[in-house]
Amino acid sequence: MAGIKAIGSKLSVNTGTSQSPTWTPIANLTTIGEIGLESDEIDVTTLDSADDFKEYIGGAKDGGTIDIEGNIVTDAGLTQLYTLANSRDVKQFKVEYPTKTGETNPANWTITGYIASCKDGEKTVDGLLTFSAGIRVSGAPTYTAGS
Repeated sequence: MAGIKAIGSKLSVNTGTSQSPTWTPIANLTTIGEIGLESDEIDVTTLDSADDFKEYIGGAKDGGTIDIEGNIVTDAGLTQLYTLANSRDVKQFKVEYPTKTGETNPANWTITGYIASCKDGEKTVDGLLTFSAGIRVSGAPTYTAGS
């Protein structure tokens, strides 16, 4: 197989509790950005490091920010994101992949974080009404393979 289409991927926010989640989709997305982690680097180079090369070890891990973009179809989606951004409440988010043949449960990422930015998009003569937002990840993103 050459690849798997991204269309059908979805992002939801938990509007319930962590014990009893209610996943509410964020509709009309056109882009869900990269998810993963990066490690800070700690320079451990000494004056006698071999061959004058710098040496590093891994520092603290960071889940980063997940950028999203979408089309404004109704006011509800932008209102939902703006309200979350304004509150700065830490929430659970889930990114689900499309279900592959033979799967009952799709692969997904679960993230804890808050909406760090929410912007109404640029308006152009031939453009659509759009929005963008950024989810600042707090803690470790969790990947669950499809089954």
